[in-house]
Amino acid sequence: MKRFLLLLLLLVVFSVMIFSEELPATSTVAVVNGETITLEQLNRAADVQKLMIGISQVDQTFFNVLSNTEEGVKVILRYKRVVLDDLVNKLLIVQFAQKYGARPTEEEVKNVVDKQISNYLNQQGIDEKTFDMYLQYANMGTLEDFKEKMYFETLVNLSLEKLFNVVTKDATVSDEELKDYYQKHIDEYSTPTQYTLSLIAFDNEKVANAAKTKIVSGETFNGVASEYGISHFKYENIAEDTTFPDKLWNYIKNAPQGALLGPINVDEKYYIFKVEKVIPMQSKKFEEVKEEISNVVLSEKKKNLWANFIDSEFSKFKNESTVEVYYKVDVEQKN
Repeated sequence: MKRFLLLLLLLVVFSVMIFSEELPATSTVAVVNGETITLEQLNRAADVQKLMIGISQVDQTFFNVLSNTEEGVKVILRYKRVVLDDLVNKLLIVQFAQKYGARPTEEEVKNVVDKQISNYLNQQGIDEKTFDMYLQYANMGTLEDFKEKMYFETLVNLSLEKLFNVVTKDATVSDEELKDYYQKHIDEYSTPTQYTLSLIAFDNEKVANAAKTKIVSGETFNGVASEYGISHFKYENIAEDTTFPDKLWNYIKNAPQGALLGPINVDEKYYIFKVEKVIPMQSKKFEEVKEEISNVVLSEKKKNLWANFIDSEFSKFKNESTVEVYYKVDVEQKN
């Protein structure tokens, strides 16, 4: 409790020291193309109180340096300036979306936030009052603070989503593009070669040779495996290059079907095996995977359109924007 009160006192001191002379009465920390960012928004985003409490619980010495020294105060101020820069950039994104008619309305954003919170409360089986108490206990502010923070983040995300849809709405793909993709990625739309094997691994080469001799003499794999206490020797429809070591696969893939091979030494294991059946690689027909390929190719085309648009147009918009920042990070020297 004592530490908590000290922290609150420090935050009040910080606020007075930083903003008493620098900010106008409206508590505006930045103006972006005529749209303001307030001190309240900055404090909500930076959440220094929660940050400091977390630090105090992890490292009391570091907490003392941050809260009781000029250098520590400067670190906090610079942190808040970085947070402010992030808010400015996010607001620029929202305004950029507005330029193309993609900025969501307040009602749209509010509805999304309310629905997300309502769904969360229903999942947890709690009401707003209980959630508000939890937030305050966790040093995350009130429910209204939480909603306001969610509102801004949702505003940014919806702006990006709607702008993306505007920019990419005319993107299309042709059958030629789809067929070309299909041919270049045919392996992705194929089932690999599959093998059914009878296979036993031994730790001793002499034992492996003896087992092979018994099979050649007419005993079954099942009988020999039982004799050596091996319960699992049949591998059905094993995909090529899985389950077994690569070196062993080199022999399996080149073995005639029905032939008994071995012992083959792979990492001090001696294998004897017989290839019982081989199912060759089978490719799905183009028409079977056309829709899936269309989604992949169209998505990639949209990503490229979006990236090129942002690189050219957003950079231009940002450079032409008017951003005024009133937040200062200088701390007066103490005598």
